[in-house]
Formats: sequence, structure tokens, C-alpha cells
Amino acid sequence: MTHRILFGGIWHETNSFSPVTTDLAAFRKFQFVEGDELLTAYRGTNTEIGGFTEAAPTLGLQPIPTLFAGAVPSGMVTRAAVDFVVDAICNRAAAGGFEAVYLALHGAMVAEGLPEADAYVVRRVRDIVGPDMLIVATFDLHANLSPAIAAAADVLIGYDTLPHLDMAERGREAASVLARLLASGERPRKAFRKIPLLTVPQMQATDELPMREIMAELFSIEHDPGILTASVAPGFAYTDVAHLGMAVLAYGDAAAAAVDRLAEAIWSRRAAFRPHLVSPEDAVSQAMQAPRGPFILSEPADNVGGGAPGDSTFILRALLAAKASSASVVLWDPAAAAIAARIGVGGWFSGAVGGKTHPLHGTPVPIEGIVGFAAPIRYRRDASYMTGQPVDLGVVARIDVAGVRVVLTSERAMPMDTMHLRSVGIEPEGESIISVKCASAWRGAFGDIAGGQCYVDTSGICSSNVERMPYTKLVAPLYPLTDG
Repeated sequence: MTHRILFGGIWHETNSFSPVTTDLAAFRKFQFVEGDELLTAYRGTNTEIGGFTEAAPTLGLQPIPTLFAGAVPSGMVTRAAVDFVVDAICNRAAAGGFEAVYLALHGAMVAEGLPEADAYVVRRVRDIVGPDMLIVATFDLHANLSPAIAAAADVLIGYDTLPHLDMAERGREAASVLARLLASGERPRKAFRKIPLLTVPQMQATDELPMREIMAELFSIEHDPGILTASVAPGFAYTDVAHLGMAVLAYGDAAAAAVDRLAEAIWSRRAAFRPHLVSPEDAVSQAMQAPRGPFILSEPADNVGGGAPGDSTFILRALLAAKASSASVVLWDPAAAAIAARIGVGGWFSGAVGGKTHPLHGTPVPIEGIVGFAAPIRYRRDASYMTGQPVDLGVVARIDVAGVRVVLTSERAMPMDTMHLRSVGIEPEGESIISVKCASAWRGAFGDIAGGQCYVDTSGICSSNVERMPYTKLVAPLYPLTDG
């Protein structure tokens, strides 16, 4: 027997401290696929939709497509953008002709008037399909889950890895859970708990402590025959919402005991989530003294994948002041990139770059150098994170400033692969220093070649010193903002 499964979704990690509004055009620019194209667009990619559409036919499921939209992490999503996507999904749902629903979500989306935007999406669909229809959703490890979304969905399935390597696997798991529950006609017991703990992305890496031990506990729990599936959601610290913080959830007859066990494993390790950071000057000094490169300077406060602009200038200033050589820095600066492109390869660029979006991200840095590359760049990710996903960096220019190569992009670059460097003529294996605008995701692209690494302490809207963040919506104490 074949079961028809309606599927679609919306994916956005919202940094509510960012001034960059996320409108419908931002979704159309990054990921926007609708109708029958959704059945093939993600084929062979390491994405939830790719995994789901691959596995569904082998499990007796027929996917019925609606719309999937995703935008690069940034600021508040407009209500019009959310409702456009949700209306499209709900309009198709109202036509009927399916037996269950799969939604690919993020879990940390915030929209105008919707602090729990992901819960809003599930509730809108639930209102259409009714209380008895099965709804399964996947979510990002950085989700800020709330009781509302746990109540609205029958099963929520979260990523198990950071860097995110298992999105397709989670999509396949969603298909498997749907097939199992449709065959049995049952709905699993569920258990959900928030943990008053605030953690930052680089301390959430699942192959390092403390998360490695927590994930081992999770996987042990999932071997229990009384557990259908379980997840840990460390959360996203740069969304100012009342439901901020870590969560655990489990499904099955042993769900309540499972969340108790996970919560204890996490809370007992809370102090281990405090990050170690190095000043830009000390970080550059370490990198220049390293026995081999590339030495990775990771700047979590300007994490593009966390919604930061990607134009912080603190590390660039430190590299230039130290007269570093064979160093690469990528900055989001559409205006400067356009100027360099007009000058053309071989021409002389003189101007101020970066630091144009937010006061916390520094001031523009005057540079002079030769334009070594200038052209539009598009490619597909070839690293382990979101493999096969298309990337559009817009017009990109490389300015060679003595020993530092400054890459200017007109679209924000998430450094989840090495192609954003290789495309402009930089071979990362040959660099001494590479600055990346991310927290832990650099490992998926540079982990195998890195000669060393440190996390750089700069100001920014993704600061790893969460005590610096101007939260206004919190209603309960969170460690480490308060001692626990």
C-alpha cells in the first residue's frame, strides 16, 4: 500500500540583533522551490528534502510537493514572507488527497509578530489537516524549541551533528518514522523539556566535549526499544525570545525517562560549555608562529551562518598591523566589490572595506592593492555540509594587499566549503592563515587541512560572550547569564 505524504517547509535561523531584514526576496535568492520541481531539485544533496524524497518511495510513500523556501541566516523575517510560504503549503493541504505531512523546518525562525514562527507554521498546517493527521517535522540542531511546536507536531526529529553532516539522514529518518506510524496507526507518547542553559555554536560541536558525551548518551537512549526517536536541541543564542535555550525531547513509551536522563547529562556539564577566546592580536601572533598552515582564525561574533553580516574588520586590522603573509580574509562588501570589478583585474584598488553594517563589527579599513580577481561566482557546495547546494556569491573581487588577500563578496558567504576561496584563485592548502566568519562549521571545510585554530574574541551580534548580548525577552534565568 502506498501512502501519500504532503511535504514542504521553510528554513531560517533568525538573528534578532541583526539589522538585515529577511524578506521574500531573500528566500527566492537562496532556496525557493515549489511544485513538482521539489521532487527532483534536491536529489543527491545532503539536505532534509533530498533525504526524504530519496527514501520515501522505498518505504511505500508517495511525496506530494508544495513549497520549500530557505534564506541565509539574517535578521527578522517579514510576516509577508512567512505567510506567503505557509499559505502555499496550506492551500495545497486544503485540497486533500494525502494521509500525512512532512515539514522541513529550522526551529529558530522569528518573524514580525511571531516569536515562535516555526510553531506558527506547524499550527497553521494542523488547523487545515485536523487533529488526527500525522505531522512529522525535522529541525536544525540550533533550534530554540518551545512547548508550542512540540504540541503541534506528532514527532520532531533534530539534527545529530555540528557541523551539520546528517541532514539527508534526518530526512530519511522522517520518512521511516512516517512509514512506521502509518503502518501501525498509532501515535507515540512524547516528552519535552527545556533546560535553562545558553550555549554558543563553537561549544556545540558534536565530535568534541561536552557535546560528544551528550550525543553518546542520546544514541544510547535511542537503542532502547521503548524509544522511537529522541533529540537534543542546544539552541541558538542570538534570538531574543522567551523560549531561548536548550531542549530535549523523546518519543515512545520510555520518553519521559529518556528526557530526564538527557537533561541530567546536559545540566551536569553546564560549566563545560563556556568558550575559550583569544584577542585578535594574540590570535594573529599565534597564527604567524604556527609551525605549519593553514591556521584558522574563527570569528564566532561575525558568524554569517548565525545571521551576522560577515563584514567585521577586527581580524583584517590585526593581520595588516602584524604584516602577516599568505593570509586570506573574506568580507561582505557589495559596494567595494562592485568598485573593484569596475577597476578590473590588474588594476589598483584604493578604498575602505568592511565595517559598514553594524557598529559592533568595527569600522571600514582603508586598503590599497592590486585587483587579482573580479567576476560573478556561482558554484555547488562540494564539502560535507549541504553537499550539492547551489551558492551565489554575486560579484566577487580579490584585492592583494601585500601579504593579505582580501576577498570582497556582494552576497554573504557562509564558509561551509573551500570553493569560495578556490574560485578566486586561493588554494587553502597553501595559505598560512585563513580567517573564517563562522563558529564551528569551518571544520567541515578546513578541518582536514588545518595546521591549527583558535576562536577570536571580537564584538558582534553573534558574540560568544553571551553576557554582552542585550536580551530583553527572557522570562527565566539562564546559565551562564545567572549562576546555576
